[in-house]
Amino acid sequence: MTAPQEAAPTTAWAWDARRLAQLGVLTFARFLQNTLLRMVYPFAPAFARGLGVPVATIYLIVSLRNLLGLSSPLLAHLPERHGRRVVMSLTLLIFGVASLLVVGLPVVWTLGLAIIVAGVLKVIFDPAMQSYLGDVVPYHQRGKALSVTEFAWSGAFLVGAPLTGWLIANQGWPAPFLWLGVGGLVAAIFLWRVLPPAGKPRGRAVGAANTWQALRQHPVIWAAALYMMLALVAQETLFIVYGDWMESTFSLSLTSLGLATTLIGLAEMGGEATAGWSVDRFGKRPVVILCGLLNAAIFLIIPLSTGSLVSAMTVMIALFFTFEIAIVGAIPLLTELVPSERVVVMSMGLGAMAAGRTIGSIIGPFVWARAGMTGNSAISAVMMLLAVLVLARWLREGKEAIHE
Repeated sequence: MTAPQEAAPTTAWAWDARRLAQLGVLTFARFLQNTLLRMVYPFAPAFARGLGVPVATIYLIVSLRNLLGLSSPLLAHLPERHGRRVVMSLTLLIFGVASLLVVGLPVVWTLGLAIIVAGVLKVIFDPAMQSYLGDVVPYHQRGKALSVTEFAWSGAFLVGAPLTGWLIANQGWPAPFLWLGVGGLVAAIFLWRVLPPAGKPRGRAVGAANTWQALRQHPVIWAAALYMMLALVAQETLFIVYGDWMESTFSLSLTSLGLATTLIGLAEMGGEATAGWSVDRFGKRPVVILCGLLNAAIFLIIPLSTGSLVSAMTVMIALFFTFEIAIVGAIPLLTELVPSERVVVMSMGLGAMAAGRTIGSIIGPFVWARAGMTGNSAISAVMMLLAVLVLARWLREGKEAIHE
């Protein structure tokens, strides 16, 4: 059975000012959410010192946030029932309020609440956004459109991390939450005004029972979820201890750590741009498989790079560059696995990513305390290799099921 290829549809996505404005608003909204989620990693020690709690407390909050991200498939009905734009705007309003709460009451439970709420909101917002673009952007152009919104992921490190480091160092640990909260409220207003609805809400029952029915009818969704989960276990197992590793190995200040993280953001942005260009031209699967294999190999090199900051950052840049292509390149592939159940597929993917982050955030500190970066890197390499094998074996565009 041959899968549909990259044939151009009769109508094309117009890259005009209106479309670019819509992508810009979506990207900015994701940038704010991703910054809150990602700044915890390099600055976990700084948050812990500011609150007077062990850094393990921050890791526990991250693990709980990731665990609640498993609710994504249960929340898949929200965009279908109420409309993508309504759900995305509401999540941004809640995000803004939760962030500003930290500024008004800077204690450990408000920090934990903001981090956890942001994690849950992300698994609602992202499938709604990706499904929206899946509805309105032709498949042969979808890689480019989705990769633009993925700049929000790298931007969280490229812009968000150094700004966060500077604000914490000069104004205290709650300072980043002020601009995140205000930005969230502004983004909600702009998204509602700029983004037209892709269609009327379905208004039918699309809750857990319908999600389970789709999973039974289309086993390929399980394979897609497994790929995302394994890949995120690989990343999180290493990344959860990234800030601790950089501080303890190279004695970096908060500002220096923010600048080092900016380099990783540049690498991710390069990976996102490369994914957007390459997967539409050379095919989603070949590009993702190649970069996934390279990424697994680079994981193994990390323990050999601790001799100097330059060598460590070079390897980390290569690591995040290839990882970003392996993930971003897979997203448009996932949007076309079962077009009739697009929100279910993307919600399962987000839930699987949350599961991967949960597993990695538990494994990472445990292995770090006992085997150091060598242990973390080895586990990450194995997980990434398994992810590539799953994708190569089972994931094809347009297949409605896994065929033996």
